[in-house]
Amino acid sequence: MPWTENGDGQEPVTREVVETDDPEEAHHVIALKYGEHRVRISGPRARFHYRQATLRVEDLEVGESRYTMRNRAESLPYRDFTAVTVVSGRYAVRTTDEELRLGPGTTGRYPEAGAVHLVDDLAAVFVRLPMQRVAAAASVRTGLPIANFQFTTMAPLSPAMALLWQSVTAFARRQLAVNAVAASPLARAGLVDLLATTAVAVFPNTTMTINYLPGQAGVGRAIVRRAAEFIEAHAAAPLTVGRIAEACEVSQRALQVAFQRYQGQSPMAFLRTVRLRQAHWDLQHAKPGQTVAETARRWGWTHPGRFAQAYREAYGCHPYDTLRATGASASLEQSQ
Repeated sequence: MPWTENGDGQEPVTREVVETDDPEEAHHVIALKYGEHRVRISGPRARFHYRQATLRVEDLEVGESRYTMRNRAESLPYRDFTAVTVVSGRYAVRTTDEELRLGPGTTGRYPEAGAVHLVDDLAAVFVRLPMQRVAAAASVRTGLPIANFQFTTMAPLSPAMALLWQSVTAFARRQLAVNAVAASPLARAGLVDLLATTAVAVFPNTTMTINYLPGQAGVGRAIVRRAAEFIEAHAAAPLTVGRIAEACEVSQRALQVAFQRYQGQSPMAFLRTVRLRQAHWDLQHAKPGQTVAETARRWGWTHPGRFAQAYREAYGCHPYDTLRATGASASLEQSQ
C-alpha cells in the first residue's frame, strides 16, 4: 500500500507514513511536499524502496526518510526551512554559489535557490518549518525586520552547533511522540519556537552580522506594566514576543530592551515565571487524580526534571510535596 495515515485530522499531532516500492509514486509524494523536480534514478528498480514517517503539528514537521537507491534531482527554489541530518548513506546538494556534502552524522540545510540534489542509499532525519516562523524568531533576537532575514550558507556554523541541532531535533521528536505533551497547546508552541530559535543560532544568516539594533524611543515602565498585565491575563495562551509586542503597540526589540532595563529579564522569562506560579496554584488546589506531570504540561513545561528544578528554586520544595499536602488537606476536611 503506497500511502497510509494515522489520525482522524482532529488530533494535535498528525502521524503520516508514506511507503512505496514505486519510484514514480515516491517522487510524486516528494513533489507534493518539496516542489516539482526532475529526477534520474540509477540502479535496478527492483531494489527501490521509499519510506517517510512524519510527525506534524501546526507549522512543524519532524520525521525520518529512507531512499534505497541513487538519484540525481534538479529542484526549483524552495520556500520553507528544512534541515536534514544523515543517518546513513550520502546526500549532496549544489547551487550556483555553494555545494554541501553530507555523510552519516552530519547536518545541513536545504537551499532556498534552485539546486541539484544527489542521493545515495539515504536514511535521514528532517525538520521542516515555514521560513516566516524562523524569520520571526530571528526578529525577536535582533530586531531585524522579518523581510530582511535570510540564511547565508547551507552548513551549520560549526560541528558543535550541528550537534546542538541534532540534540534539539531528537528532543522535539521524543516530545511529539508523547500524546499528553502533544495535546498541550503551550508545549506545542514551545517546541516550534525552540526549533525556530535554534535554527537561527545554528545556521549562518544575516542576523549574525548585526550586533545591536536600538530600541524604540520612549518605551518605559508603562509599556512594561502593560505587557506584564497582558502576559498575566493570557498566560494560558501560546504567547510569543511578537504577540505581546503587538498588543502593546511597540516593536519586539523595544519590548525586549524595556523588559531587560526595568525587569532584569526577557518577556519570555517573565512569562515562564507567571506560568510557574499558575502551576503552583493548580497544585495547591488540585482535583482528585490530578498529577504533577499533567499540571506541568498544562502550563508549558514539557520536561518534568526542569519543571521540578524551577519549582524547587521558586518554592523551596518538590511539586509532589505540594500535591501531597493538597491531598492531605482534602482528606482532613472530608474526615471532619
